[in-house]
Amino acid sequence: MFDILYGWAGEGLWGYLAVALGAATPWLEIILVIPPAVALGLDPLGVGSAALVGNFLPVVGIVVGHDAFRRRFPRRMERGDKMSRTGRHARARRIMVRYGVAGLSLLGPLITGVHLAALLALASGASSRRVIAWMGASLTVWTVGLVIASVLGVVAVTG
Repeated sequence: MFDILYGWAGEGLWGYLAVALGAATPWLEIILVIPPAVALGLDPLGVGSAALVGNFLPVVGIVVGHDAFRRRFPRRMERGDKMSRTGRHARARRIMVRYGVAGLSLLGPLITGVHLAALLALASGASSRRVIAWMGASLTVWTVGLVIASVLGVVAVTG
């Protein structure tokens, strides 16, 4: 991935497309994409923008897909509510009770990845609007922080 990104870094838009695709990939996400992209010389503002869009669009897709599933199969969702006292559903509910949508969104990139955090929030009964709003805010905070830390790291290493 880094060799491809390094080759594309000098070719303009391709490097930013690689950043967006890397950020959209579950478990690769912004934490592993932004620092090498900045270190390879891509514009930090462009890297941050591409990473934010690349990571946020799949979250919106997950929320829209979940809403469509709920409308299409309402009985399954009701049965899921009855079964939510055991197994994975119970674990998701405990996380939501302890941290809420805000906590899960802010910790998501570090602990589970934003895609799984969005699914956990939705499975626990959070509203789609809250999930999108908190995930968007969380991703913005993480992206800005990672871009700043990456630029400071490059400056510290290169002098």
